[in-house]
Amino acid sequence: MDDDAHEDTGGPDEPYDAPRERRRRRAGTIYGPADGYERSRDEPMRSRLKDVLGPRTIGLLIGAILVQFGFIASYVGAFHDPQPHALTVTVVASHGWQGYVSNELNAVPGKPVWAYASTDEASAKQNLKDGKRQAVYLFNRDGTKDTLLVNSAEGSSITAAMETIFHQVATKKHRTLAVNDVVPVQKGDERGLTSFYLVVGWLVGGYLMASLLGIRKGPKARNFRRVLWRLFGCLAYACLSGLGGAWIVGPLLGALTGHFWAMAGIGMLLSMCASIFTMGMEALFGIIGVGVSIVLFVVLGNPSAGGAFGYQLLPTFWRVIGPWLPNGAGVDSVRSVVYLGGTDIRFHLAVIAWWLVVGLLALLLVSNNTYWGFTQKRPVSDDQREPEGMDARS
Repeated sequence: MDDDAHEDTGGPDEPYDAPRERRRRRAGTIYGPADGYERSRDEPMRSRLKDVLGPRTIGLLIGAILVQFGFIASYVGAFHDPQPHALTVTVVASHGWQGYVSNELNAVPGKPVWAYASTDEASAKQNLKDGKRQAVYLFNRDGTKDTLLVNSAEGSSITAAMETIFHQVATKKHRTLAVNDVVPVQKGDERGLTSFYLVVGWLVGGYLMASLLGIRKGPKARNFRRVLWRLFGCLAYACLSGLGGAWIVGPLLGALTGHFWAMAGIGMLLSMCASIFTMGMEALFGIIGVGVSIVLFVVLGNPSAGGAFGYQLLPTFWRVIGPWLPNGAGVDSVRSVVYLGGTDIRFHLAVIAWWLVVGLLALLLVSNNTYWGFTQKRPVSDDQREPEGMDARS
């Protein structure tokens, strides 16, 4: 009879599966949890509750729910009731009519437009093409048919709002209105939203790369050279991100054609901004730093970027912060390069670079404190002490 048959009964104090476990060990196979883990039944209930309901876990859950509520409040608050606010328009007429019409438009309840009087049609059109005005209203004093010049490259929401406002004005005054788009969007850029989605993709890729690297390797590098390697990784990733994004929307899909290298450069800067800022926040706050980046780039940045709705259609808070965040500056940069001849591009790029520098400074300051020890005092161990009477220079 097989010896295992005598062992299958087990002793009275052995677990019910002890004979099976002995056979598996004899066969060279061990089943059960990996090293460092344990069976659920072996973990005390008190230890389990302490881990699940501990302050750190509760704090992370509270942080996550606050970010979620912030996301909902920010997007719904920005988009639930878009209203035009001080859309700039130049009224072109002569013989004093330009001033009269401008005053009439500025007196519209709610101040949806801010009208400027002019007699120079060419200058007014140039301001429209440069993005300094949202429309030009050509008032015909000798007839009842007026013309509204718009710039759809500023976003379809702005153009639609302008057309609605001036059609209402024309109907009220028993006049007709013709609309002419002097800066139309490219054929593949329907509603002018490609720049917004492109910038969102660049930023998401940047902070996602930094977040995954922080989770895999830890929020802080083990030494300063590894910090430099992480920065080099950000640069390499940014190059691929910028070139890939510009290629997808350009040669591949034909959404934004031309200006390939300029758009690739903007994408590289945006990707580096998102990744280095996230790394800096991780170095300062640990895993919570990822939440800080999500708040900046997703909760606040996306709804205020002037993509789905232009700045002038957003509530005051989002309208004010939009141009000063990387999302809004990125969208403005792409539109400036593709449609507006580079107008104000330096300002938009400076905003992105400023956020990049903030993240870089945070990362380097934490590195200074962690690796170089300028602000730390550590006791010297006995084996590091020099023998008494020895000259330190010898």
